[in-house]
Amino acid sequence: MKAPPKRKWATRVRAAKDRIRALRRPIYVFALSLFATGFFAFTFTISRRFEEKRHNLSSYWFEQGQEELDEGKPQNAVPDLRAAVFYSHQNPRYVFNLARALAAAARDVDRVPEARSYFLNLLDEEPGNGSINLELARLAAKDNDANQARRYFNGAIYGAWDSDPVSRRQQVRQELINFLIGADLKTQARGELMSYTAEMPNTPNAQLWVARAFTKLGDDRNALDFYIAASRTNRRDVAALLGAGWAAFRLGRYHEALEYFKGASALHDDPSTSQMIELVTSVIELNPFESSIPATERRHRLVLAMGIADKRLRRCADAHDVDLDTVSGDPLQLTHSQWNYLNRQLRGTYNNSGLVQLLAPVASLITSIEQKSGCGAPIPEDQAMLRIYQGGGELQR
Repeated sequence: MKAPPKRKWATRVRAAKDRIRALRRPIYVFALSLFATGFFAFTFTISRRFEEKRHNLSSYWFEQGQEELDEGKPQNAVPDLRAAVFYSHQNPRYVFNLARALAAAARDVDRVPEARSYFLNLLDEEPGNGSINLELARLAAKDNDANQARRYFNGAIYGAWDSDPVSRRQQVRQELINFLIGADLKTQARGELMSYTAEMPNTPNAQLWVARAFTKLGDDRNALDFYIAASRTNRRDVAALLGAGWAAFRLGRYHEALEYFKGASALHDDPSTSQMIELVTSVIELNPFESSIPATERRHRLVLAMGIADKRLRRCADAHDVDLDTVSGDPLQLTHSQWNYLNRQLRGTYNNSGLVQLLAPVASLITSIEQKSGCGAPIPEDQAMLRIYQGGGELQR
């Protein structure tokens, strides 16, 4: 017997509803997934654009600050580099340059601790970084903290550098040596200088720098060696020739000094060099301490020296309105009496042994006369006398 048509239709409706109910959950899941994917894509796009914007802003402000820092305007660079660090605080390069700007713009003392704090934080992350150690060394040097300065300078010397590490380490050691000399730590400076010379490049600039460093240390013997080396490497280096001339002059090696000054004058005519040539020539011609000269020449030079000293003494007397022909206890009059006594002895001595014995008292008298103040500027002859007789009294070979 057939079912009524109405019942078949209802059955179909119920079956369709059941199928819809079965598909409802997957549809919801699919819809939610589609919505989540779209939301994620939207969020990712916004986040990416924000990161790009932040990166662009940090790059822009860093370039602005770096340009001002390179132009020697650290005060202007600080706010720009702060902005760069604000937008990219994890970038160590930005933090390093901000600290550099703060250190360079440290007219305000409050900026020095801030700069040091940035550098120390960076050093914790990279303890072997040469650039960071160097900046901390410079800050310690400004504070005259020799121990900390040496510590960080050594950290820079033996640290890692991004490019040309050999050259950078040599430059840092030069900076350390200059600091030690300026701090009057000459023993430490000499040790560092000897270490530098062991690995220095064989160039005129390096040799000239070492020579000048030895000069600052008062070591004219080593200075002369390096001045000579620099002049031989570059025979047209006027500075090296002048340095060699002065070092030889201070060492009493006057013939060598004259040759170096003449060499410098031949390359560059300068009035001060010409004056030194005249002075050294006078010293050579008037020096009675050379052991190889005969007695007649030694006596002649001593007589000339006494005459120059007498002129200087009389200029002193005129300046102080003192009559040298009377004796009333004035120091200039007493000095003139000593001059008369030694002059008589010198005039009556002709043999070499007697003249050698007079060298020390004559040197003492001439030095005291030439060093007197308030007598006017010394003329070249006076300068020669002081150079010859100051600390003199013994024969020179």
